[in-house]
Amino acid sequence: MATQGRNLQPVPPRPRHAPTVPRSDRQINNKLNVKFSPDGIIPPLALHLSKTTVVNAADTQKAPAALPGSNFSSNEDIRAFANAIRQQARDRAGLRAMDAEALDTILRMIPDTTGSMAGARMRARRVSRWLKKIAAAEKLIAKSSVALYASFQREYESELSKVGKGRAQPTPRAPFTWN
Repeated sequence: MATQGRNLQPVPPRPRHAPTVPRSDRQINNKLNVKFSPDGIIPPLALHLSKTTVVNAADTQKAPAALPGSNFSSNEDIRAFANAIRQQARDRAGLRAMDAEALDTILRMIPDTTGSMAGARMRARRVSRWLKKIAAAEKLIAKSSVALYASFQREYESELSKVGKGRAQPTPRAPFTWN
């Protein structure tokens, strides 16, 4: 051992290899699923995906359910179709926006390969922005379905006034006379 400066305290020699973890500690760390790196502890990242498929004999013979009014045979059918699209897109937009926030929150907690958290927020934002774009597209679908029905009414207004359900036909005028 060498001595250093005036304090004359011994300085240990420089290590030539990385320190080893005793066997009992390795067994504990493997059970906890924790890994060590030169920069610190790397937390485990667990993604659990599950897919449940239920198949019934009666359901396999049915055709996929069509949206209400998808036969477009009347004004009410077109309105029901546009409204069904709007409702489904609105629900999906809300779900996708919540999913984007949850994904962003989870990804912010993952350090980079060096163990640094410095760029974690930006990395998470770069990934979750695509899910946010999906949510925005769903909102646009909902708005466009409202525009679909409004455009239909505007373009076919004269025909709708003639054949619409429950609309009173204007009474014909009597011809003009001087009497």
